[in-house]
Amino acid sequence: MIEKERQSLSKYNTAITTIGGLKDTSVIYRAIETYLVDKDDLKGLISKRNEFNLRTEESRGRIERAIKTGFLQFINQDHRDLLYSIFTRSSIHLDKELILFWQFSLLNRLHRDISLNVFMKSYLSGRTGISKDDIVAYLREFIANNKQLDLSWSASTINTISTKYLNFMTKLNLLEGARKKTFKHIKITAESLVLFLYFAKLHAPENSNILTNEILPLSFVSTGDIRDRLKKLSIKGYFDMNFNGVELNIELTHSFKGICDVLFNRP
Repeated sequence: MIEKERQSLSKYNTAITTIGGLKDTSVIYRAIETYLVDKDDLKGLISKRNEFNLRTEESRGRIERAIKTGFLQFINQDHRDLLYSIFTRSSIHLDKELILFWQFSLLNRLHRDISLNVFMKSYLSGRTGISKDDIVAYLREFIANNKQLDLSWSASTINTISTKYLNFMTKLNLLEGARKKTFKHIKITAESLVLFLYFAKLHAPENSNILTNEILPLSFVSTGDIRDRLKKLSIKGYFDMNFNGVELNIELTHSFKGICDVLFNRP
């Protein structure tokens, strides 16, 4: 990733308002698959051929930009290899909605912050659901406490961000309900948890201690359960693990390009 793109990941943007307005996630799946196989065809897919039946050129351009910035940037070649392995093999039976959740969280700072500080805090605390008011309150406090970021979002923008975030999480099957959003019970498979470790490594490449990785809550596994879950997976040879009573260090022993082969083609 060039330096300009790397810096863009640290900035806040409101792409969630566009992503959350999509009818469903099929647009994102198709765009990712198209981009990874033929990068030059993404514009043709969305804008020129309008395969998703978007009414105006403005909306087509807006969605193309939001999908590019939210899902089609890659931190490095390992990151690209991982997404290619996941999205271009029809034989893989995986909850790709979780992959979208992790990919967007990795690339979009606002989505990551809301997910960590509102969604996952509520989910892991045992609450039954989450409301727009929870997100609005968080954003108002965040903006008030971080004036140096100069996030001049109006009340209307904050409301839209909150609503569209909940819409997107519902389309990812992480929430259900219309007005009142309740959490769905998310059971992370062994394969998904292993892949999560690769996203965690991309987020903090110098940090081997998964317990101090900022995005650990996005695994949907509580800190109390994570050691036992990972211990069982390390015994199967998916990665090496060392726990000294304080640090839970993970060493990835398979490449980003080959981990899906290991997970899904092993006898």
